[in-house]
Amino acid sequence: MFDLPETWGVPVVRADFRNDGVWEQLKADIVSPTEEGFVAGVEFVEDRALVGLSEAAIVAGYPRGYPRQYGHAVVFVADAVTVSRPERPLLVVNLNERHETGPFRTLPRQVQAIQNNLSIANMDFFEFARAAGPDGVFRGF
Repeated sequence: MFDLPETWGVPVVRADFRNDGVWEQLKADIVSPTEEGFVAGVEFVEDRALVGLSEAAIVAGYPRGYPRQYGHAVVFVADAVTVSRPERPLLVVNLNERHETGPFRTLPRQVQAIQNNLSIANMDFFEFARAAGPDGVFRGF
């Protein structure tokens, strides 16, 4: 099991360190307000313990402990897939112990919608996962 970072905002964890420019661009995309003016309540974390791990290993390494043990329902991960694909799809891992929905990927500019809606219980994780495309990437509604 990985230690979940203690953060005020939802963690966006860097798990691939091959390209600092991609990481900086991801951060910029995520913190930029949407056209509607929404911003993501996130904190950026670097975790070298995740380097080289598969998506399945990363997902299995995070315990589902929300809301009893952890303050956030999800963690976003910038892994090798994120860095290698042009759309930069982040891995979204479900931490909610009450829901069994598996992970999906999202575009960086959708982090705001996911984080905002989950934080106010306006939507559930499964709604975003279900709206992901055939390739498993959420691009918006």
